[in-house]
Amino acid sequence: MSDVVFGTDGVRGVAGAWPIVPEVGWRLGSAVVGLSGAGARVVVGHDTRPSGPALEEAVVHGVLAAGGVPIRAGTVPTAALQVALADGLADIGVMITASHNPAADNGFKVLLEGGRKPDDERAADLERRIAAAGPPPTPLGDPQLPPIALAVLTGWLVRIDAEVRQRPGTLGRRLVIDLANGSLAPHRATLEALVPGHVYWLGIGPGAINDGCGSEHPELLAATVRAIGADAGLAVDGDADRVRLVDGSGAEVPGDALTWLLARHQQVPAVAVTVMSTTALEAGLPGVRVVRTPVGDRHLRAAMERESIPLGAEESGHVLFADHPGGDGLLAGLRVLEAAFASARTVADAVAPFRVFPRRLTKVTVAQRTPVAEVPAVQAAITRGEQLLGPAGRVFVRYSGTEPVLRLLVEGPDAEVVARVSDTVTTAARAALS
Repeated sequence: MSDVVFGTDGVRGVAGAWPIVPEVGWRLGSAVVGLSGAGARVVVGHDTRPSGPALEEAVVHGVLAAGGVPIRAGTVPTAALQVALADGLADIGVMITASHNPAADNGFKVLLEGGRKPDDERAADLERRIAAAGPPPTPLGDPQLPPIALAVLTGWLVRIDAEVRQRPGTLGRRLVIDLANGSLAPHRATLEALVPGHVYWLGIGPGAINDGCGSEHPELLAATVRAIGADAGLAVDGDADRVRLVDGSGAEVPGDALTWLLARHQQVPAVAVTVMSTTALEAGLPGVRVVRTPVGDRHLRAAMERESIPLGAEESGHVLFADHPGGDGLLAGLRVLEAAFASARTVADAVAPFRVFPRRLTKVTVAQRTPVAEVPAVQAAITRGEQLLGPAGRVFVRYSGTEPVLRLLVEGPDAEVVARVSDTVTTAARAALS
């Protein structure tokens, strides 16, 4: 058995291949009870991937074997589990999802008290407990536990309903909302009764999760917005913890523009962003302290709590608010639209004053994670690239927390220079590390 290692946002991989197999689900169920304590109430949910129910069943068995109390939530967004934890319905949670990855993948997210993600220390503890759990019995059998998805889902829906009532800025607007054939898709009828405006729904099945729809494929959203003459469109990903927005012309709104818009509308004194966000935020938010963290919403949440920051966001569309326990794509999308229509006639007009630098994102599959500073050819390409970009530009590289890849970001005021530097650094990295 190879080790199970938690990355930036849990464990992910191809469903049916280690570690995304029922044995690891069983071990994880046992491990979270050990982490939380005897008799722990463990809420377990999944998205719409075909592999989800079997992995959920394995986690439930592991919880029972360790003396915990499993709460099967069924198909729900990650935010529903986080709300359940914040409301005291459970002590710890396991969300079975690969988020925005293709349907063939799956994964495990562990959610601690209040809906928080594990820090490095707690993640390492989980890894040790998973390794020590031992193999599950064969066969597992059937615990005959009814799902209580309604109770878990209701707590989240109450928050969405309150959100709509407090911030009715989308009333009368013509919207397109893409649910990515994911965890929100089975609940479309309920959402339709809650979300104001005239809504055209996409990604509500029966297609595969994230397949040509959702936040990772905004072209469908954009085309539909244009076709029906909608005011705007928003798309979530498979577990609905991130959002992507398009304006009335179908043009995609950059993730950092959402951050800028929310920060201005909420008049925050500070905002937490990751190292991947554009440096144009500092220039575009005078008087607002911009705090940068490593990639991953758990780092954002930690900074927000440590420094009393009300808003945190990743460029990918993962937005955190101090008054909500976790990333929630639908809630974030509603707040962004409220901010946009409160400040301008259209979404395009609302974000027009914000200009991001041209940037290029690439990635290189690596054989091993050699520190970039120890690879002379790559380091030389980065140094030369930063000289060409000038003081306003940057080259930022990092290893993925969930995949064997090196991610490269090149940003600067001149698009042609950005493209040239990106090609040079990417080629050097591929030659040295692949």
